[in-house]
Amino acid sequence: MVLDLGSGPGLLVRALAKRYPGMRAIGVEVAPYMLAAIDELPAGCEIIEEDLHDPHLPLADASVDAAMASIMLHEMEQPLRALQEMHRVIRPGGRFYVTDWVRAPLEVYVRQQSDEATVFGADVTTAELEDFFVHFGEHNRFSREDLIYLLNHAGFAVIHSEIAKEGRFARIVAERR
Repeated sequence: MVLDLGSGPGLLVRALAKRYPGMRAIGVEVAPYMLAAIDELPAGCEIIEEDLHDPHLPLADASVDAAMASIMLHEMEQPLRALQEMHRVIRPGGRFYVTDWVRAPLEVYVRQQSDEATVFGADVTTAELEDFFVHFGEHNRFSREDLIYLLNHAGFAVIHSEIAKEGRFARIVAERR
C-alpha cells in the first residue's frame, strides 16, 4: 500500500493504479476545492478526507509500504502530528519520501519566483507585495535540517537528502525504524 499526503485531486494515486494494477494507493486530502476536483477513481484507489494537522487515518498500524509528502509540509503550521501518524502507519523498513520548499535567502526566492523588476518596481501594488511576502514566509518555513530533525524525532532514519533548485527544495528519503 502506498500513501500520498496532500494528494490534491488524486493524480499520483491514479498514476500508481494505472502503472501497478492490484496496488492499493490512498491519497489524503482536506482542501475542499481539491476534494471537489476528484473524478471517479479507478479500482485500488481512494482518497481519505483528513486534516493532517491532527490525523487519525483509518489504517492499521504498520500497514503502509511507502508514503509521499510532496510540496505540502510547508503548508502546515506544524507537521509533527502528520509525521507521527506516518510512523504509526508505515511498516518498519518502509520508506517515506518528502520533497518540499525549504528556507533560502530572499534573493534566491525572488530569482526563482519572479524577477527583481516585478518585485521591486514602483508600479507593484501593496496587495501584490503582501501576497509575495506571505508566500515567501510560507515557502521558507522549514529548512532541510528542520525537516530531518522532525523526521528523526518522529521515528524515521534519513537515508538520503539533497537540495535542489538553488537551495529552494529539499528531497528526503527516510526509513521507518
